[in-house]
Amino acid sequence: LAALVREATRPHRPVGTLAVCAGVAGAGRSTEKNALSDKLWTTLHAAAETVQVEVRSDAEIALDAAFGDESGVVVIAGTGSMVLGRTRDGTQARAGGWGSQLGDPGSGHALGRAGLRAVADAFDGGPETTLRGRVADEHGIDDSESLIHRVADEDLPLADVAPTVLSAATDGDGVAAAIVQNQTDALAQRVGWLVKRVGSFAPRVALVGGLTNDAHYADRLRNCIQEQWPDASVAVAEQPPVAGALRRARRLLDDVS
Repeated sequence: LAALVREATRPHRPVGTLAVCAGVAGAGRSTEKNALSDKLWTTLHAAAETVQVEVRSDAEIALDAAFGDESGVVVIAGTGSMVLGRTRDGTQARAGGWGSQLGDPGSGHALGRAGLRAVADAFDGGPETTLRGRVADEHGIDDSESLIHRVADEDLPLADVAPTVLSAATDGDGVAAAIVQNQTDALAQRVGWLVKRVGSFAPRVALVGGLTNDAHYADRLRNCIQEQWPDASVAVAEQPPVAGALRRARRLLDDVS
């Protein structure tokens, strides 16, 4: 991270005041935020006369990018998944984001895992699916032995299989379509839980993350969320999460001045 900052500021040296906001996956707790912030400041303190550093989770900068300081909910669907909202009084609350071992429904990891489970079922004599041929062509998994080897021995990133599942679903494969439906429904359920548990959110949802670039996935997720929260508007976020980090960095500059 420090190397990226130095590269970005090189054309502008000497720098009087440097404000850095880093949105980092896994930095949702204060211990991680403080440790990374202190390390970044220590590494960068000589890069400018004054250095201000703030570390936030990637979900927080996505929320800022979508709604600024105002109320709303973001649903993140990438390699992992989570739901983060800001209430009308400025309080943040979340649902999901527990990591792949405990869930992350609707994530690339969950889609890939479910897709490979469907292939395993097909090997066992279960419902036939084009996923069987697709994972053979795209991932070299053409029998039960290679499936076990790729997942257990080679530690295949399950999220890498998600595009295969989405492509099959878009092309009308019933097994793949059911996977996408079940996963988006499970992720949307977290939105319903959050709204019921906390309430007082402005009724608007921004979809964020690589999976939301897939039209089939985004449509299913949007429909599922609106079933959970009929009053809410739901749309793919217009601004990338980095815009939220830039907004926070500018606030740091204002604090210095």
